[in-house]
Amino acid sequence: MNKGILSLLALLAAPVVAAQPEVYLVASVQLGGSNLAQSIFLHEPQITTLEECQEAVRVGQRDRDWQRYHHIFMRDRFQGFTGHLDYRCVFSAQRFSGWNDRARYNHPYLISIDAQSNLQVERISSQAQCATRLKGLPPARQAISRCAVGNQSLL
Repeated sequence: MNKGILSLLALLAAPVVAAQPEVYLVASVQLGGSNLAQSIFLHEPQITTLEECQEAVRVGQRDRDWQRYHHIFMRDRFQGFTGHLDYRCVFSAQRFSGWNDRARYNHPYLISIDAQSNLQVERISSQAQCATRLKGLPPARQAISRCAVGNQSLL
C-alpha cells in the first residue's frame, strides 16, 4: 500500500511538461483559380531555427534537390492546371505523423500561421465545412488562415 501511495505522490509531484514548439516546414500547393490545396508538415530534428529552415528551403529550391525536408512535388499530376507552391517555416507545438508521398490526402485542415510564424492546425470533417468555418472567422484570423487537405494525422 505504501508503494502505491508513493507512486501516486511521485506522479503528482512530476512537473507537467508542455510540448515545446519545434520548427516545421509547411509545404503547400494550391490549384490555380480555386480554393483546393494540399499541405504537408515536414520536420527535421536538427533544424531548430527559422533561419536554418529558410536556408534549407533556399538550397532545396536552388538545387532542386531537397537534402533537408525531402519531398517530391509531382508536376505531372497538374498537367493542364497551374499549381502554386508555397513554403513557410513555422513554429509548432503540435505534432504530425510522418509524411508519405503515396498516402491519400484525405485529412481536411484549417491551417493558420500568425505574424510570429506560429502554426495552428485544426482538423475539420470536410473541405466544405472548412470553407464555411474559414468564412466565419474574424477578418484578421481569416487573413492568416486557409483550408487544405493533408495526408498526415495530428498526433
